[in-house]
Amino acid sequence: MKNLFILFTILFNVALVAQTHEIITHDNKKMDVNFIKMENNLVYFAVPGSSEEKKISQYAVAQLNEKSAADSKLVSEKINVLAKSDYKKVIVLKDFQTIGLKKSGVITSFYGKAKGETNTSFIHGGEKRLKENAARKGYPFIVILSNTPNDIKAITYTY
Repeated sequence: MKNLFILFTILFNVALVAQTHEIITHDNKKMDVNFIKMENNLVYFAVPGSSEEKKISQYAVAQLNEKSAADSKLVSEKINVLAKSDYKKVIVLKDFQTIGLKKSGVITSFYGKAKGETNTSFIHGGEKRLKENAARKGYPFIVILSNTPNDIKAITYTY
């Protein structure tokens, strides 16, 4: 029984070493990790020697390199937002999808609801206005905090 336990321990540790990857973020940070999976715009990984599962936004990760096979996978391209006209490049994220991105600030906007305008139309107009404001300031990501006639607000994120 003891020999069986030692055998499984050795096989498990060899499997962890064999899965070593390198994550390269868009701000050129490199991390040695054991890649687990990608799901919901997040990259799940564990630090070698630890079994704790960690995560980072896939938008913060540029590349995932597998060290043993010299294989490289592009996870996301860097988004460059230079002017208000680039508002279509701005991505609306949920709060949990911002791990690894840097909070830049809060933006607000005014978008009055016209008589007869539907709520759906208002929400899309408010989102567009927030994206334009973020693009004008050069922020590629936003998390919308509120999108009501009295309060249109979002948090901006960058690499």
